[in-house]
Amino acid sequence: MDMAPIPVDEMVDGHGGVRPHWRRLLGAISDLGHRELLERGRQMARALHDQTGPTEGAAARCDPVPLLLTAHEFARLSEGMVQRARVLEAALRDLYGQRDLLADGVLPPSLIYPAPGFLRMGGPVAGAFLNFYAVDLIRGPDGAWRVAADRVARANGIGQALENRRQMTRTLPELFAGREVQPLSPFFDAWQDSLHHLAGLRDRNPGLALLTPGPRGSLRAEHVILARELGCVLAEAGDLAVRDGALWLKTVRGLRRVDVLLLRQDGWTVDPLELEGGSTPGIAGLLDAARGGAVRLVNHPASGLAEVPGLAAFMPALGRRLIGEDLLLPDVPTRWPARDGVDALLSDDRGRWWLRDSTNARAPACRLDRAKESMLATLRRTPDRFVAVEALAPSVMPSIQPAGIEPGAIILRLFALFDGGGWQVMPGGLARLLSDPDQLPGSAMDRARGAHGVTKDVWVTVEDSRNLVGIAAPPMPVLAIRRGQGDLPSRAADDFFWLGRYLEQLEDAGRILRVLTRRIGRVDGSPRERAELETVLRLAVHAGLLQGESVTGAGFATQMRALAEITLEAGLPQRLLSEIGRVSAGLRDRMTIETFETIVQGTDALRGRLREARVAGDAGRTLERVGRVTDDLLRYGATISGLTAENMVRSGGRQFLELGRRIERASSILTAIALILRQKDVSQRGRMEGALRLMLELSDCAITYRSRYFAVFQPAPVLDLLLLDDGNPRGVASQMAMVARALADLDPSGGTGLAEAASTVMERLRGVVDDVLSAPQQDVAAAALPDRLLDIHAALRDLGQRIARRFFVVLMPPRAVGGSRTVERDAIPDES
Repeated sequence: MDMAPIPVDEMVDGHGGVRPHWRRLLGAISDLGHRELLERGRQMARALHDQTGPTEGAAARCDPVPLLLTAHEFARLSEGMVQRARVLEAALRDLYGQRDLLADGVLPPSLIYPAPGFLRMGGPVAGAFLNFYAVDLIRGPDGAWRVAADRVARANGIGQALENRRQMTRTLPELFAGREVQPLSPFFDAWQDSLHHLAGLRDRNPGLALLTPGPRGSLRAEHVILARELGCVLAEAGDLAVRDGALWLKTVRGLRRVDVLLLRQDGWTVDPLELEGGSTPGIAGLLDAARGGAVRLVNHPASGLAEVPGLAAFMPALGRRLIGEDLLLPDVPTRWPARDGVDALLSDDRGRWWLRDSTNARAPACRLDRAKESMLATLRRTPDRFVAVEALAPSVMPSIQPAGIEPGAIILRLFALFDGGGWQVMPGGLARLLSDPDQLPGSAMDRARGAHGVTKDVWVTVEDSRNLVGIAAPPMPVLAIRRGQGDLPSRAADDFFWLGRYLEQLEDAGRILRVLTRRIGRVDGSPRERAELETVLRLAVHAGLLQGESVTGAGFATQMRALAEITLEAGLPQRLLSEIGRVSAGLRDRMTIETFETIVQGTDALRGRLREARVAGDAGRTLERVGRVTDDLLRYGATISGLTAENMVRSGGRQFLELGRRIERASSILTAIALILRQKDVSQRGRMEGALRLMLELSDCAITYRSRYFAVFQPAPVLDLLLLDDGNPRGVASQMAMVARALADLDPSGGTGLAEAASTVMERLRGVVDDVLSAPQQDVAAAALPDRLLDIHAALRDLGQRIARRFFVVLMPPRAVGGSRTVERDAIPDES
């Protein structure tokens, strides 16, 4: 009986000894111990989550034990990788050009034309197909590295590799002590230089953008890291448009030219005008702009053809035909049954082979010995639809698991770039533990299960290695001084605007909740106390904190049940925190690390405290915990406000974030005053005094008012403080002054009339306060204000919509979290 081949151990040689380049690292690992390494791994996982924010799927985890490659071994892999890139570039050039490979029988047409990666475009491809290339490698039982898959369409993982190195350096400095490891940053510098060189501009700074499918994708974190490192604008298809044969980015200042576009979505989706498209939006006319030389695509979407699984069976012949060389880095042994014979394959040891689709890299693979008879019948009938790949046992290396240090099978991904003169390979990479030994390494199923599993940093030793040298930087024009917000995409401005509104809605909910928790269950029975509680309950219902009008006038038990429900996932604070985290993740590339980490960590912590606040069967403890969480909500909002004020320049994203916050705050003040003044018999002196006290408490202005007017409460002074005092940060005037300044900066010519609309709001508010001040009975005049205030609120809401139409995308997604934020006159019950 044949014995199964024993996989190579990356750390231990064939004689049971530790390989020389592993000895020092093994000593450091032993000194730290399993428990400490496990905790450091958790720290890296938390840090990675804080860096990238929430994404779909499980977060990637970096194992504390890196994969080590000697400089000599890496040099051999690099040489083979560069050779393969040359072969694939030449093959793509032929298959989308003269197609001599098909005419001469080097490649079968049935392998090319049915492939999803073969794009039927409207014209030839200008420039290189490949500017970036990655390869998946496994080391077989014989110790040789072989190619499991070529990655050219998107070549994901390089951002994860860079972040792994950063987290390893910060969290496990002991492993680096006394060891020189080749850095990764020079490769990214060379990559950025190559993108500038690719643009070929001398008269202006090139426009670089990275096309991402959207914020909900599982690779969003990768795209954020790349955009930040390469100086690219992170853009979605809706942010870009082709006009007059060129590609443009839609910004709040108008269109900005894009000269180089890094593609990070499927090739067949990028241009719905020429290609079949899909559920992911594309950019109409993009390929025509690329053919005209107006924009360079990295990589060209047609390059996805190089990922056809069946090409592996023909790579040796392609190497000899196209560059006259034998491959230095061969593929995992691969058979094409249509050429090599179905009977020969089936008569072999079926347990040695995987059967997979010959044209679709995303189709799942199946062990030949487990194939159903229907699949075997299809294989015999149409052998050109399949390719057989040998089931090699991948090498193993130590990994830190909860139960101990255990061996795990790995696959290695290396990355290379074309700088205009030649190929350079990054001195490092991304290793990944294979999540399922019963899956073919590098196949679609393996990627689906392991894309967010356990990864490893890859170290290349410095001995006898050459430093990475980038191309000479092209001459750049002298940059004109700019102090505006730059090329802020309209979508990003929209996200900042709504981030500000969500933050303010959360703070408004916190202030209402604080007032409510101070009153509920502590009413002394007086009519004034009961009236104030009923008013606060209606405010909470209107804001979306409490559900239904049944809580008003209900008993303590009913009110406490309603209060406890705000801690649930469906409660307003939880939904707002979720939206804040989601929108922030889409803005990761436009925030400082401190601001982003504070938002992510704060939202996670607050959501956890809200879940813990509800104590079943104990109303008193629930009320106490909700009160403490309320204070945390308000501190969180104040912290974010301080960070944005200190860490973000006044223009750009902060400008729109502040616009959102100020419009939302002014709106909430107006609606709160209107609702409070709709109390029954509020024109009576006792009721009016209680209403004025409640206004000041909700807006956190009671101390300021008492310092000016002591204990005398009259409508005109209170309304002046809340509506007209531009020195009061909790008043409407202060909000509108900031709105007017921001709009004047964004629209210096005043052609949109937005700043004028903001000034009109203030003029109307001055009229409100003047009328109350001059009235013979201020209490009666104030009681008649709700309709006027709601009219002004409607004008403010219209201003927000006009801002959106002017600066954001034409078709905006619906955004709503809280209660009835679009307040009409009849939305607030009149009890008078």
